[in-house]
Amino acid sequence: MKKILNRQFVKNNENFFILHDKFSFWDFFKILRRNNYDSEQALNFIFLKCSLSAVVFQECIINNKYKKLG
Repeated sequence: MKKILNRQFVKNNENFFILHDKFSFWDFFKILRRNNYDSEQALNFIFLKCSLSAVVFQECIINNKYKKLG
């Protein structure tokens, strides 16, 4: 999984994956789900390893849209 994430997503200078639009968030989330993470584990991984924009945080996380993918 790490190889897939490192190939498809850019990291910033602090070594966080950059998820500044909702499409990259959904792609990232789906990769985690396909690799046996449940929705909450995937979200926790994203909180620990990713840089999120306010738009992604509001539209995808606060509004609980990530749960619809789970």
